[in-house]
Parts: sequence; C-alpha cells; structure tokens
Amino acid sequence: MAHRKHPLSREEILTSEQGAPTPSGDCFIALGYPADYSVAASSLGFQTIFREMNTLPTIRCERFFYQQGPPGPPTTVESARPIANAAAIAFSVSCETDLLPVASMLRQSGLAPLAANRREDDPPVIIGGPLTLLDPRLVSPLADVVVCGEAEDAVAPLAAALSEGGPKPEQISRLNSTAAGIWIPASTPTPPPLHFVPKDRLPARAATWSPLADFKDLFLIEIARGCPRRCAFCLLAGTGRFRAVPKDRILSFIPERAKGVGLVGAAVTDHPDLEEIVAKIVASEKRVSLSSMRADRLSPALLRYLVKGGLRTLTVAADGSSSRIREEIKKGITEQHLFSAVEMAKAEKLKGMKLYSMVGLPGETDADVEEFARLVLELAKQIRLTVAIQSFVPKPNTPLGDAPMTDQKVLKARLNRFSRLIKGRVAVQSTSPRWSWIDWKLAHGKEKSALAAIQALDNGGDFAAWKQALVTTLP
Repeated sequence: MAHRKHPLSREEILTSEQGAPTPSGDCFIALGYPADYSVAASSLGFQTIFREMNTLPTIRCERFFYQQGPPGPPTTVESARPIANAAAIAFSVSCETDLLPVASMLRQSGLAPLAANRREDDPPVIIGGPLTLLDPRLVSPLADVVVCGEAEDAVAPLAAALSEGGPKPEQISRLNSTAAGIWIPASTPTPPPLHFVPKDRLPARAATWSPLADFKDLFLIEIARGCPRRCAFCLLAGTGRFRAVPKDRILSFIPERAKGVGLVGAAVTDHPDLEEIVAKIVASEKRVSLSSMRADRLSPALLRYLVKGGLRTLTVAADGSSSRIREEIKKGITEQHLFSAVEMAKAEKLKGMKLYSMVGLPGETDADVEEFARLVLELAKQIRLTVAIQSFVPKPNTPLGDAPMTDQKVLKARLNRFSRLIKGRVAVQSTSPRWSWIDWKLAHGKEKSALAAIQALDNGGDFAAWKQALVTTLP
C-alpha cells in the first residue's frame, strides 16, 4: 500500500500531467486506485480504463486515489466531487493487500465496505484489475460488479448500463446477460471464466504522463500481452495467450509530444520486432524504457539502442537461487545468460546491473542459497551489482499454487545466510517474509480475504492487525 507522507494536491497533479482526456458525458463515474497518484499514474491498466471510459460520449470518468488529499471523504482530482455522488464507483486492484485501502476509501465515503450491507440508493461498486486474474472471489464481497480478467471489452456494456440511470438494482440487472467477464456476485456465486480480449483490442496505452509518476514522464504503451513461457511460479504460465502487438500499430499510438516511452508487458523481450521498435523510438529522440528484460533475449544491438534511449542500469531476473531450481521451475535462465548480460552491459559502459531472484521455492536448500551467493560474487567482480530478493509466494492458478509457503524462520535464515556469504560486497534489497506470508494467506482466502482486510482495517492496518485478522478469519 504505497502512499506519500504528504499527499499531492489536485493542482499539483493536474498541472504536472500531459495528455489528459477532456470528457464531455453526463454520467459521472469515479475511478479509484488503492495507492497514491505516483503509483496509479504508473499503472497501465488503470490508465487504460481511464482513457477508454472517457472516449465514450455518455461518460465523465474522474480519478481518485488512496490518501490523495486531506482526511475525509475521497474526492476526485478532476472536479473535487465526492465519490459517493458518482453514478458508480470503480476500482482497479492489483494485489492482495489492496483490499484494505479499497475498504477504507468506501468507508471514508460513507459507504459500507461490504456490498451486502450497502443501501439500494448507494452507487454500485465495480472492481476489476490484475487481482481478478488470481481469483475474482477475492474482491467479490466488496463489489456489486466484478470484471473478471482483461477489462477493455467490459467498458462499453458497463457504460451503457450505467448511463441509463435508475436505481442500482435496475442498473445491475442490465448486466446479467453480458459477457466480457462481467460478474454479479449477488446473483451468481460462481465467477465466469476469465475474459481475454482479442489481439485487435490491443495495445493498452496511457491516458497521461507526468513527472510525478513513478515512471517519470513516460508514455506507457503495451507491446505484448500474456507470456509464451511456462515458469512454474507465474500466473501466466501456459495460458497460450501471448499476443504481440504489430510494431506499426505500437508506433502509431506514441504521441509526438511525449518525451519518453515505457514499453510494457509481461514478456516484452519476446516481441519479435522489439529491436526495431526501440530503434525507431530512439531515432525520434525520445527516451525509452522496458518493463522487464530476460537475460537470454538481450542482444548487443538492443542494449545499444536502449542505452541511447537513456538506460543506465540493466535489470534482469534469475528467479531461482541455483541452476537446479531454475531448471525445475522452467525459468530457462542459466548462469551463462547472466554473465553474457554483464559483458554486454560492460561493453555499453552501463553504471550497473540489478538482479532479481527468489528464496523459498520448493525443494530449495542451503546449498542452493550458497550457489547463488557464489554466482552473485562472481558477477559483482565485473559490474556494480544490486540484488533484489523476495520470498516465493505460491499463488492460486499457477503450477506451484498448491505448494506450501516456506516457513518464515527458514526464509529469514536463508536471507541472513546469503547476506553473510556476500559480506557486504553487494547491495541487497529484500522483501519481508512476514508480509509475503500475508500475501500468501490472502491469495488463497477466496471471499474470506476481503473480510480479513476489513478486520485489519478496523484494527489499524499494520502487520499485527493483518496477522490477527488472518489468524481469525483464515485459520
């Protein structure tokens, strides 16, 4: 739950942005994000729905953010209207702990967090976003309507149902026969299959860009959706829905006045025309950044273009502490791939490299952690290296979804062992095993996870509150 200590004002946000749409419709929809503006503005899904809503002649979609303003009822950035006055309130939810700020913002607006406890004259609450790919049931107790899966095809039918007005039950009843992954939990306890949009609906692309976003002054555009890989820890493993957007279509959407472009996707480096796309963006004198890079897909030419486009630190992932572990999870990255990446980075005189990995994968031992430490020290002899390590969290609907979560004491011991082995010679960033345990419990909690989030909110929202809520609700 990222948020600023001193929230940005409406004026700061609006004056910093470029590209914002000018809606003209009368149906006011409040679109919320459960983090602050800098995070929301860097979320391509949130940005896409904001843009798509405002292309419809009947809709006026305005944004609000968690702790965006002073304490009190949430109001929109565009017109400072209370979200409770909207025809509908929509949220884009990315991760499990986002359930708490969603519940908080509803309560601050005067609405009951649970859909079952809200009044008929309250605006309907619509929830979508990446978390529904994990399990739509996680958000269903908070929502009158859930958009399950990819949301672009749901925008038009939702807008049509809401624009006709009338009491909430009538608005929702208009959606009962709708496809596009739209689910009414109060009418049907079982969610529909996840919806995936056809390739011709792509790419998702930003509505705005701003120096106040986490991805500063970057126009975000998707170049591929899905992933052709079969990494056992990943939600996208084996979906068979990798969709690479044609290069000319990608380039046609990039605004001339944008000074930087962020190319987004789960498998960006698997796009067959990536090198040409990057080269053309750089030739237009724009900065360019990639959301992720596989070490085995790097080439000297691609890296050369990226450096011309502003790249200073190469970021790649091992995602497993040893060759054996990486082979077992089908990651496909070898030590040689990582050493080759270092050689290319050195040839381009990059400042350093950041390496992501995980501890706690099934079958991992201390010997695997020791192998990773040796690898890191060898890499660090050649380039300034930063290592970011997170605890493996088994997620539903992945090949390893039913694996047990490694005990927190074991995770802490392995992280400490790794730190001792590298003896301060490499910068290490690690996530807390405690919070990884929270994510794991919530991910598998189905509808009860939302109830736990409300209980955690009632008790202050810190780790102790979450732990007590989960022990009580999800024993």
